[in-house]
Amino acid sequence: MSVIGSASVPYAPKKAGRVSLSRTFILYTLGLFALLGVLFIGVLTKITWDASHARAIRVTEAFFEATKRPFERAIWTVNAEATLQLIRGLESLEVVERVWVETPDTGNFGDPVAGARRAGALSYTLQSPSTILHKDAIGQVFILIDRNTISQEIFSTVGYIVAAIVVYLLLLTVVIRTVFKRLIGRPLTDIVAYLSTPKLIEKPPVTQLMPGREDEIGILASSLQSMVQRRHNDLQKIQEYQTNLEELVARRTEQLKLVQEELIQADNLAALGALVAGVSHELNTPLGNALMAATTINDSTDLLKSELEKQSLSKDSLENEIRRIGDTAKIIEKTLGRARDLVGNFRQVAVDRQSEKMRSFNFDHIIRETLATLQPTLKKTSFNLDLDLDADVDLEGYPGAVSQVLSNFVENAIKHGYEGRNTGEVVIRTRVLDVQDNAKSRRSRTKIILSCKDLGVGIPEKNLKKVFEPFFTTKFGKGSSGLGMAICYQLVTEALDGSISVVSKVGSGTEFTIEIPLKTPQLRTQVTELQVS
Repeated sequence: MSVIGSASVPYAPKKAGRVSLSRTFILYTLGLFALLGVLFIGVLTKITWDASHARAIRVTEAFFEATKRPFERAIWTVNAEATLQLIRGLESLEVVERVWVETPDTGNFGDPVAGARRAGALSYTLQSPSTILHKDAIGQVFILIDRNTISQEIFSTVGYIVAAIVVYLLLLTVVIRTVFKRLIGRPLTDIVAYLSTPKLIEKPPVTQLMPGREDEIGILASSLQSMVQRRHNDLQKIQEYQTNLEELVARRTEQLKLVQEELIQADNLAALGALVAGVSHELNTPLGNALMAATTINDSTDLLKSELEKQSLSKDSLENEIRRIGDTAKIIEKTLGRARDLVGNFRQVAVDRQSEKMRSFNFDHIIRETLATLQPTLKKTSFNLDLDLDADVDLEGYPGAVSQVLSNFVENAIKHGYEGRNTGEVVIRTRVLDVQDNAKSRRSRTKIILSCKDLGVGIPEKNLKKVFEPFFTTKFGKGSSGLGMAICYQLVTEALDGSISVVSKVGSGTEFTIEIPLKTPQLRTQVTELQVS
């Protein structure tokens, strides 16, 4: 694997244009200024409009107050000409668009408007000038303010302000662009050009990137050069290390294999030692019973010898002692037979595990022999074995591998499957299965299926894929080496030429299953003769 190829910058520098930092900065800055300017102009326009409108109303009201008395006399005397002159006088004001008078008796004077414009007009009530009457209303004057004049005035004022803001923004753009390009744009361009140097990591430039620059950009350039130099030094070390990497890996792999083989051998010896301890403990009972029975026979013979010497032996005593000696002999025969079976099973299992020789054996028989050697250990616990054996066939293979795999299964179920529990059941099943090679072929292969199932805590899904990995254990440092299932996988796939799988669900238990091809002794003999011929 080469490291040099990944050391250069993986992209080509682009020419600064629409995506340049200065352009983006100016667009954001001017955009923000423009937004603030729009808000300012809007607020200014509203304030100016309200002030101009209020001033127009004040001017109109002042002028109307000056002509109110003549209006009242003209209306009271029904002098239409004087009323129209007064109306034209008000309309001559720059801020007044239209004036009209409405009276209840003599009709209207001027040109009235209707609708929304009428609702926006100023309204003033005219009172009777007669001192005899009680100041009754004789009419109403409507004055419509000229909004166009006010708008033109406002637009003229705001226009100057907008023009000043635009000129200010243009000048600000030039200043910001110049300052930004000098302080930030050019230094960043130099940094990008530095990063785009061909083979930057292999041959970094020795000249300082930004001498005399002590601000943030200068610190960035100095840190960047230091980082590139460190990367260059690391690359040199990696290249030096790569020259001896394959040799180092091969040596470490060989050492790891040796350690793994030693650990596997130690694990096998530990398992065999546990079998020896269990069988030795189990042999104590029948041998103790045999010793006690032998002592009883010795006592009976001493009694008969003593009575014979005294010539006091009766027929009844002789029959009782003979019956007692016969019963005791049966006990000795039964207990020593039990011990012989235990020793025979243990010897066969131990020989099979250590010899690694292929021989003919009955599959269910080796299962029973193995479980018989495990019984002394299981009797100390509250765990039970449930056997469902239906593979009473002879095959050619390695019985020691089958025995060790089954022992590891049972030990794993008790130690890990029922962790935190005092009781449980381990189900052992065997069966023979005919499997067709494929849908088109009529040939079938015979397999032996061995499964070991517990109803314990189960295995989390994240750990299922790691069960058969060497040294994987969730109890590291607590007596577990993590080699049990790895040994099972190696024995099943290599020694037995089979396959192994596991199915588990948290809280529902775990089931290990192995499938072994059935190789009968006759088939093996035929294959051997065929190879020799």
